[in-house]
Amino acid sequence: MVACENEDVFPSNFFYQPWIIQCHGANKNTTTFIDPIKTNIEAKEIVEMQGKLCCGCIDEWIFLFDKQSKEYFFLDLNSLSKVHLPPIPTENIIFTIFSISTSPNHPDCTVILTGAILEEGTNEIMERVLMCCMIQGEKWNKVPLDEDFVAATGVILDGKFYMNNVGDVVVFDVLSLQAGQVDTRTIPTPMLVQHPRNDMVSVHLVESCGCIYLVRLYGYGGGPTIYMDIYLLDTSCDKWLRVGGIGERVFFLTDMSDISVCANDVGVECNCIYYASSYVEDEQRIYKFCLDDHTVAFTTIPTIEETERESRFCWFVPTRSQRMIRDSSVSPTRVLSVATGDREAMEKKIIINQSFSQASEDKEVMEKKIAMNVSRPWNDIPLDLLELLLTHLSLVDSLRLFTVCKEWNLASDSIHKAKTWPWLMYQEKLDGTCKLLDPFTKKEYTTRVGLPSSVFPTQMLCSKDGWVIILDAANTMLMVNPLNQDVVKLPFLEEFDEGLCGITFTSVPTSPDCVVLGFCTNGDDSIDFYKWQSGEENWTIIFDDESHFSAASTNPIFFREELYCLGESGELGVFNPAEETWEVLDKPEPVYMEDEVPFRGTQDCYLLELGGDLVSVFKYNYSDFKIRVFKLDKLKMEWIPVEDLAGWTLFLDPRSSFAKPAPHKSWSNKIFFTTFHSSSTKTCASYCMESKRYDINFCDTKKPFDCVWLQPNLIGKKLMDVPCS
Repeated sequence: MVACENEDVFPSNFFYQPWIIQCHGANKNTTTFIDPIKTNIEAKEIVEMQGKLCCGCIDEWIFLFDKQSKEYFFLDLNSLSKVHLPPIPTENIIFTIFSISTSPNHPDCTVILTGAILEEGTNEIMERVLMCCMIQGEKWNKVPLDEDFVAATGVILDGKFYMNNVGDVVVFDVLSLQAGQVDTRTIPTPMLVQHPRNDMVSVHLVESCGCIYLVRLYGYGGGPTIYMDIYLLDTSCDKWLRVGGIGERVFFLTDMSDISVCANDVGVECNCIYYASSYVEDEQRIYKFCLDDHTVAFTTIPTIEETERESRFCWFVPTRSQRMIRDSSVSPTRVLSVATGDREAMEKKIIINQSFSQASEDKEVMEKKIAMNVSRPWNDIPLDLLELLLTHLSLVDSLRLFTVCKEWNLASDSIHKAKTWPWLMYQEKLDGTCKLLDPFTKKEYTTRVGLPSSVFPTQMLCSKDGWVIILDAANTMLMVNPLNQDVVKLPFLEEFDEGLCGITFTSVPTSPDCVVLGFCTNGDDSIDFYKWQSGEENWTIIFDDESHFSAASTNPIFFREELYCLGESGELGVFNPAEETWEVLDKPEPVYMEDEVPFRGTQDCYLLELGGDLVSVFKYNYSDFKIRVFKLDKLKMEWIPVEDLAGWTLFLDPRSSFAKPAPHKSWSNKIFFTTFHSSSTKTCASYCMESKRYDINFCDTKKPFDCVWLQPNLIGKKLMDVPCS
């Protein structure tokens, strides 16, 4: 193997792993190199990259722009040789998309840049343009674009240039672009059913193994990226198919250029998506979306000084790293790690075997004691003692408890409502199963949700009474009970797109009086309500209201037989299902922050019932994470601050929030959020009202894409066959 002759000018290990590169134009003589594995930063003076801006990488070529000479060129990072492109004839132009058909050393290579021409002095957009050039061509061809073109990303495949543009993908013919002409068609992107509603962080079109993928990342406020969805384009019919993974590939995404490679070739985990944002915050984050277990994790690096508007990140992914690994021997550290892992696995196996052995012995002793004594019937045990017993049982034992005798089964409904607490439900794999996490015992269980793997839910919309409203890959809405595998299919509702503000239901779906209510907002914030009654074949639109209501992204709740909806600033809207009336209340007034500015937020508000009172919770921002809890004074219609939960525990999520009496004093006066801790023991983040502190780092480094609180409804016809392990 031949080493790079200029390898010493780059950081150590540069050609063995992925890196993030940032050039700084004329403001700095150094180039910044970010190691995403060790999360350290190095600055190097590389003459060929000084004064340049980086537009992206392909293979081991980096695409650079010299602002002074207006020259674009490719730099081979192995030899530091250049491939020059013709100068751009247009002055004062900003490019947002860099796309290339193949490696720059290929004679048929085509480069496409998309951006805007700015007015000198004001920097206002005068014209949106697309520039196309052959690698061996003599000039760029400029193609004007419509004013509404706001291109986010683009790829070239099979002579076509695919460009994402605000809800659509526009397909250009490359030969026509090379001639300065426009020949296009439009492919609509999948509808954005996101509840709770999230801000679109970025959109990426990625070419991988002759296929085109659409990756959309979501976050909110200034907070972390928390969710993603991914689609594959069927080019035979221009249809998007939602997919659960990318197989042996790995995607590296930035705001300007994206890379797809075989994971084995670069020595990283397959079926993952890495994302590095150019957005400057207090800390810079590198995200990793694992499509195997549906988790998102991030590492942090110090903020890099922003030097110029065009100074963006790009991934450098050396594809020869796997050859280097094969040529080298296995490191002693790796051998020690494997040996240590084997030893730990063996120790765990011994402990488990000992536990089973001890359990078998205890069972034999218990059976002997039962045979020697005449015991009282189980139904003689007082119900208050049964209630105490329930608080100390695991999930599986709770499911089995009320199958002991008929009297216990009959009393189970009232006991469960009072003595059980929510579990955290999330999906880990697309295999028809879901995970249930007990927040207090930290025990985790696996259960089937009653759906085949091909239509496993991809998004959870609402949770209540042990049932979850989910949206599957075909945009079909279903109500499922993950404990007894009951499934109720709801009629398709096309209107539930990105305008979905909330959805809930009155009672368990198997009840004949079950009503599902959802509401959407239009562009002018007017409200449309949709109702489905058990047994009906279609949704019913109740009315098209013209009143305006800025709904917070939290589900409404039924309170005293009316549907209460929370506004972004704490205002309330009330819908009466019986009379089919909707009213935005004059009171309560908006919730104010400490600087007397009304709270504004679509993701940081929660609405729930606590002991017969309506309670709202507001989380202010992502720098100090302040929590404010309010109780509605029903007489004055005012939000009254609450400093002590008086023995209650809150479980908060925009899709489902619950208040329960604390099962133990140590959990009293606390608020739990649907966030996972990154240690080996999974748990959720909690906030103590007394100390005003988070017990676990709230902005966690790893959590599932989608999780929701599930209030268990353990009563059902299949208690003896609950598929939970």
